[in-house]
Amino acid sequence: MSIDWDPYDPTLTEPTVWDVYTAARAAGPVARSGRRGGFWVLTGYDDVRAALRDPGTFSSASGHRIPTDGTQHSIPIDFDPPLHTAYRRLMGPALSTTRVRQMRPFLERTIADLVAGFAARGGGDFVREVALPLPLAVLTELVGFSPGTVERFREVTEQTWSGLTAGGEEVDFAGAFRRISELMAGELAAHRADGADDFVSTLLAADLGEDERISILATFAVAGHETTMNAASTLVALLLEDPARQERLRADPSLAPGFVEEMLRHRSPAQNFARRATCPVTVAGQRVEEGDAVLLSFAAANRDPARFPDPDRFDPDRDVRGHLGFGWGIHLCPGAALARAELTILLTELCARPPLRLRGEVGWSGLQGGNHLGPTTLPVVFGE
Repeated sequence: MSIDWDPYDPTLTEPTVWDVYTAARAAGPVARSGRRGGFWVLTGYDDVRAALRDPGTFSSASGHRIPTDGTQHSIPIDFDPPLHTAYRRLMGPALSTTRVRQMRPFLERTIADLVAGFAARGGGDFVREVALPLPLAVLTELVGFSPGTVERFREVTEQTWSGLTAGGEEVDFAGAFRRISELMAGELAAHRADGADDFVSTLLAADLGEDERISILATFAVAGHETTMNAASTLVALLLEDPARQERLRADPSLAPGFVEEMLRHRSPAQNFARRATCPVTVAGQRVEEGDAVLLSFAAANRDPARFPDPDRFDPDRDVRGHLGFGWGIHLCPGAALARAELTILLTELCARPPLRLRGEVGWSGLQGGNHLGPTTLPVVFGE
């Protein structure tokens, strides 16, 4: 079955994007889009998870974004083992559960200060004043980015997404990511000069090429702030949609982890990742040829009614074990533990304040880079 789906279509936003996933699922668990060079779309939960567990058949080495033309080199996601394994091992200590436990006092202080300042001002745009500064502060502590570099993250990332959507069917990945690469190169040069002892200095000491170091830092910079910013803002948007959710959470803050997990399933801040078939394979009765591009839709799979009954309903009491909000298999998000900690602490801190109320319209992004979705503006106030 064919569908007309372009991951970079600017109309793919809240709430229309969910209609597109529903239509794709209705076309069959494996559908074909002729856009961006042509690709298969997998929307069923079991099929997406099976593909994620089989990197030998569904390779990441040609790129995790459509089109999979081999020009993408983001570390570690655009690599297969053994290189992927080596890169993950290098990045692992910065994102391990032990490191997250060590950072918890910092996270609690940082989040408390952000929320206190936001409340003292009476509220404002939650995205710009809380959801964005939070991961930027965490990246400074976690990686060792300088404040000057961090201040430019959002501007450069937005320029990157604009570069991916510009033009026709062709996508200039190198051009789109040039600014973020230049920013990371400057960060490496600054660390060489001042000799700071942090994760960046670890990269400088490792047996890596300069392009590898730049790519690893770019992954921390983009993925480390984009997904957390979107997830935090989406959580608050969900609380504002239904005051009963907020009241329940305020009455029992221990429910916060369940709210986080259901948000990850229901809204999937990171929604679509591409692969390329290394050999002929049959998925749900459909033959996929060697070399074909395949888009694994985490967002559609997370709303597969065969896995999650009544999937369009936000239900923090449901069993969400196995959701694909952080992916699955060898490419499971390495920052999952850190993100969960940030989001749970944030919800708990917000519950200690007067209820949040919406003041104005919520603005939503399109699928940034064909993948990321979240609020761009979220005007709120505190009050009973």
